[in-house]
This record gives sequence, C-alpha cells and structure tokens, in this order.
Amino acid sequence: MHKALVIKELRESAGIVALACLGAAYALAELTATPLVPWQSSRLYHYPFVSDSLSFYFALVAGGLATALGLKQTAWELVQGTTYFLFHRPVSRWRIVSYKLTIGAALLLLVSALLVLIYAWWAAIPGHFEAPFYWSMTFPAWRMWIAMPPVYFGAFLAGIRPGGWIGSRLLPLVAGILFAISAASMPWFWLSALISVAASAVLLVGVFYYVYQRDY
Repeated sequence: MHKALVIKELRESAGIVALACLGAAYALAELTATPLVPWQSSRLYHYPFVSDSLSFYFALVAGGLATALGLKQTAWELVQGTTYFLFHRPVSRWRIVSYKLTIGAALLLLVSALLVLIYAWWAAIPGHFEAPFYWSMTFPAWRMWIAMPPVYFGAFLAGIRPGGWIGSRLLPLVAGILFAISAASMPWFWLSALISVAASAVLLVGVFYYVYQRDY
C-alpha cells in the first residue's frame, strides 16, 4: 500500500514536473544565450548570477511548480474524489499526507536545484563569458531555493482547507509567498533557512489540523 501511494504521487505529479522542466529549459536557454526558439537571442548581454534574470525565471519556474503541485495534490484530488477514497483506506491520514508532502517538497527542491546547478555548471566552464566566475556568486540563488518550501506548503494548505476561493481560502498561499520573499531577501543563507523552516512548520501545523478536523 505504501509503495503504491508513492508511485501514485510520482505518476500524478509527472505532468506538472515536466512542464516545470520545460520552463527551466527555456530559462536556461535565455540565460545562456543558447536559443531553443526563434525569438531567443544567441548573444550574451549579462553577467551570470550578477546582472541576469535568474531571479525572475526562478520565481516563475519554482514558484509555479510549488503552487501547482500543492493545489494538484489537494484541491484537484478533492474535486475528483480521490481524497475521500484515500482517507478511507487502511492507512492513517497522517501517513498519506506525509507521503504527499515529502514527495511534493522533494520534487520542488530537486527541479529548482537543477536549474541553479546547470546554470552554475555552464557559467563555470571557461570561455562562456569574458569575466571570472566564483561559486560564491550563486549564494543568492540558493537563498531563493531554500525559500521555496513555504510556497508549496501554503498552496497545499489552501487546497485542503475549506472556504471560498475568492475569500480566505488562498490566504495560506499568500502567506507562503510572503514568507518566501522574506527568506530570500535575507543576507545570510542560515537566516533564510531558519525563516523557511519556521514558516513551513507553521503551515504544516495548519495542514494536519485540517486533515484531522475536516470531515471527509
């Protein structure tokens, strides 16, 4: 049963992850001046990790993936009736939701980390641009990376709690985004991680509260 739950989550998340990977590929093509589509330039006009558009593309790809995954695993499954089926299986709700959260968070962190790592690997290869590259230049990108989990947990909580969509239901997602912006804005990685972990913990408390209190 547990293996089946893991396979189910991976299979049903595959489409969203694939779209995020396509978005990441487009972003990398734009950042590295390696055009994939006709309107992308083949000339590099920026300094990687210093004066580029990585923050914008990272927010779109990672933020979009976090939001889509969180809502897909909750609101979509509620509409489809999958949640009611799962919560009446001989497995505790805590374990089912834990599988969902672990897989969703892992996919988010993996895909967003690959975006940074592939770009950094390209920038570290001599000859790609006329300036020195230091791995310390990637620190702001890693602060954005560690700040993403609250967005995912906020979307998950928004999808699983009752309420009107045009009203209070989306507040956890808004809060998660604000937490992420705050964490990414910190000057030190450890402080960004601390804010992200604390915000994630608060949102997770809300998730499990509604999982056990809501009548399914």
